Amino acid sequence: VNGEMTSLLSKLSVDGNLPALVRRLKSIDKPRIVCCVGAGISVSAGIPDFRSPGTGLYDNLQKYDLPYPEAVFDVDYFRQKPKAFLTLAKEMWPGIRYQPT
Repeated sequence: VNGEMTSLLSKLSVDGNLPALVRRLKSIDKPRIVCCVGAGISVSAGIPDFRSPGTGLYDNLQKYDLPYPEAVFDVDYFRQKPKAFLTLAKEMWPGIRYQPT
């Protein structure tokens, strides 16, 4: 880790205290933030994970008549048949069926 990154990390060190983290991020002029999260981050909001057999999103897309489950997120498939993605996005839109966490 270079010196600049070490300095930034030391500024952000808040030992799991979310309000402190928010205050520190607000105090940084022009912050550049990237969040790397795992695939299950939305599960606590009730959104299914992608791959669990029986309950995962990819295992429950039959109503869209897709050639393969991942097609719902394939841009080439979307360009030809956008209805599957648009319907799924509407179903998963925050506030309709699922609430943000």
